[in-house]
Amino acid sequence: MDRAVLFLASGFGSGYSPVAPGTAGTLVGIAIVFLLKPLPLRIYGVLTAALFLAGVALSSRAEAILGVRDSGVIVIDEIAGFLVAMAALPLTWKSVAAGFLLFRALDVLKPFPIRSVERRAPGGWG
Repeated sequence: MDRAVLFLASGFGSGYSPVAPGTAGTLVGIAIVFLLKPLPLRIYGVLTAALFLAGVALSSRAEAILGVRDSGVIVIDEIAGFLVAMAALPLTWKSVAAGFLLFRALDVLKPFPIRSVERRAPGGWG
């Protein structure tokens, strides 16, 4: 069970990338966006919300397994976040590339108040 949790929380293993695991996780998010965006927006939204909530639970459990808060291995938040970022954008390579670059920049920089909210939020909510 722990291996399945870590596999999913790590974005199918992408979080174990030795270089930029968050970026690797977001690349998995791109693949999922291309799978889900052809669906009606309502269904895309429901599936994104389900992934977000599952991600919270998986992140909390993965933190407990790894014994590390906000481990870089856990990238399901990048995947869910990228799906949210792309929800209202058209499915074109330009919009996906722009969404990817902006999403990664904001994730790395964590402008106010994101960093403080992230630190205070318990478990997978952070």
